[in-house]
Amino acid sequence: MNSMKRMILGYILGGFVVLIALPYLVYTISKLADRLYRIEIVSDVTTKWILIVVLFVFGICFGIWSIVIQNVKGEGGPLEGFGIEISPKTKHLIVSGPYRYTRNPMLLGTFSMYLALSVMINSINSLIIVMAFMIFMLVVVVRNEEKRLAKDFGNEYEEYKKRVSMLIPWFHKKE
Repeated sequence: MNSMKRMILGYILGGFVVLIALPYLVYTISKLADRLYRIEIVSDVTTKWILIVVLFVFGICFGIWSIVIQNVKGEGGPLEGFGIEISPKTKHLIVSGPYRYTRNPMLLGTFSMYLALSVMINSINSLIIVMAFMIFMLVVVVRNEEKRLAKDFGNEYEEYKKRVSMLIPWFHKKE
């Protein structure tokens, strides 16, 4: 399969998982858990919708920005997991755009969108599920990605890793 077809397939598959399958899973599991107990996250409707809009818009914009930069500057895509390359890997280490704030801007964007979903569902159970998912992503997926990046980009990646926070932008490391 040629590079462009793999890239398109990767984005279709990734988009389906991130934007449809996982949110559906969070919604379904939290609704089942809500039968046992339910605690709301936000009681004020105005505050709730402001949070939803801010978190979702930030998440989608940050995610799209990181994908565009990754394709333009990195000349590759984000989809590789557990040693399976769905879309072509990036050819260049990206340290600009959203990558100057966090080493995992797509994950930050996804996390922000899922927090918006939790606020929309308005259940502490959905928040617990989202937090568990993020912990899994940080421990398993990011760790594997970082091994690959260290192997592919060596000292350049190690220096970048020393300067830029893994996830949360305002926890930048000192230069």
